[in-house]
Amino acid sequence: MNRGMVYKSIFIISLIVFAVLLILPTVGTKSMEIRFYDSATEQDIDAVKERFSSDQYKLKINDKTIIVSGRNVTDAIMNEMKIYNGVADAKILDHWAQKFLPAKKITLGLDLQGGMYLVLQADFEGIEKKVGRELTEKDKNEITQQALEIIRNRIDKFGVSEPSIRPRGNEAIEVQLPGVKDPTGVKKAFGDTGTLEYRLVDDTYSKAAMEWFAQNYKDKSLPERFDDLVLVAEDISKAINLPNTLEVLFDYDRNHDTGVVSPKYPMVLQKEISLSGTDIQEATVDRDERGRVVVAFKTTADGSLKFAKVTSEQNHGRRLAIVLDKKIRSAPAIQTTITAGAGTITGSFTYNEALVLARVIKEGALPVSLKIAEERTVGPSLGQDSIEAGVKAFLIGLAGIFIFAIVYYKAAGIIADFGLVLNLVFSIAILSMLGFTLTIPGIAGMLLSIGMAIDANVLIYERIKEELRRGKSVRIAIENGFDRVFWTIFDANLTTILAAFILYQYGTGPIKGFAVTLFVGILVSMFVALYVTRYVYELMSLNKKMTKLSI
Repeated sequence: MNRGMVYKSIFIISLIVFAVLLILPTVGTKSMEIRFYDSATEQDIDAVKERFSSDQYKLKINDKTIIVSGRNVTDAIMNEMKIYNGVADAKILDHWAQKFLPAKKITLGLDLQGGMYLVLQADFEGIEKKVGRELTEKDKNEITQQALEIIRNRIDKFGVSEPSIRPRGNEAIEVQLPGVKDPTGVKKAFGDTGTLEYRLVDDTYSKAAMEWFAQNYKDKSLPERFDDLVLVAEDISKAINLPNTLEVLFDYDRNHDTGVVSPKYPMVLQKEISLSGTDIQEATVDRDERGRVVVAFKTTADGSLKFAKVTSEQNHGRRLAIVLDKKIRSAPAIQTTITAGAGTITGSFTYNEALVLARVIKEGALPVSLKIAEERTVGPSLGQDSIEAGVKAFLIGLAGIFIFAIVYYKAAGIIADFGLVLNLVFSIAILSMLGFTLTIPGIAGMLLSIGMAIDANVLIYERIKEELRRGKSVRIAIENGFDRVFWTIFDANLTTILAAFILYQYGTGPIKGFAVTLFVGILVSMFVALYVTRYVYELMSLNKKMTKLSI
């Protein structure tokens, strides 16, 4: 074996090992933590235990927590557990490969794991009546962005681990809530307008709250769910002997990469509301005389009197918290008394951060009511049935392709089938790295790409057979077979890749999922057929005693 073949061998083996490690969080044994309420009864716990058969799952029970391990642990089963009596929460634990490699568990779409799909639209007609004019497209786009902020602010109340929130054009918002427990509560929460308040910060008690927080949350993060945070706030209030006139809330910050708003640290505010959201008339992003990004605002006539009072000299140096739906979104310091009914909020803002804050303030000035334009709900048991049906269809299709290859091409068919297995492994590995969301159309795209992958082998094998019939040696026939069909395979797959790209660009939801799996599958099939399969035949042709192929 020459040096080039040694390098190829090392590269291909390393690639296969790496790909197998990447797919472990998706296809390997997974563990799920099921946590019960303290009030859960033995009957509640037994009902959950009976759901998992001993031949497929392993259970580890610790007081009010059960750890379930098995290859069949899916998002659909996780969501099913959440609706059992006595269950506080259920979550799939990270696989060890996720800690050391760029591997992610492939997320299942709503059609496979169950959940709620909504298309929300701002009530433009109601807003037009309030402002007394017809809204422009720019107005509608701005209001839709404002509505996005409202939804992101409320989403954690529903205990959804991986929500998807994205605009659909300029006038609607698409929301996917996997495993949501209370669809009625979700619709009610999105239908209500938000509450925006401006309240003074008590620095003395805030310092005490931070000291408690530093001691008790030194090595752990705050819970994401709002209901759990309320319990933490109660613990802080008791620990620092908080008076009835004050309240513990949490300051929220936005992750720049994911856009998720999450709690960071506690702050103590006065319960008395200094200004309400409707006291602010307008908020815009501007720049001050030093060129720094600021948020400029104007108050109403009543708001001007309230603002002058709260910014009076006795409050200079104190912070005024901006609270949206019981979440502190900013707490700028009061520097001067503002009596003109207009002012600015300064800070180390980026333009986008200032834009978000302006939208938060606008939510109080012009409350956005959301209406449901489209709604679909998929139960978790139906989602699990879809997973099983999808996997069954995929395996039957794959088995058909395998049998055809072996019957028609004999030993060469076995090599083609080996290539198809690698095709599947590499495709899942890439989708895992991308953090892909798999849907039923996505499964169809994967099966179609594998069906097309065998087409490349057909072209190669028929060309090799043609070369052998012309009396060429095995080695020359293999070399010509791969070289002379390269552009045919490339051209045929290029048109499919372009079609998948167009579907991804202009399609939505499941159509995009189909396009991604098809696109990845085609690229991988070309690599496997033209590089890996060729390597296997080149390795075989090193045997000079081989005079014919089983093809």
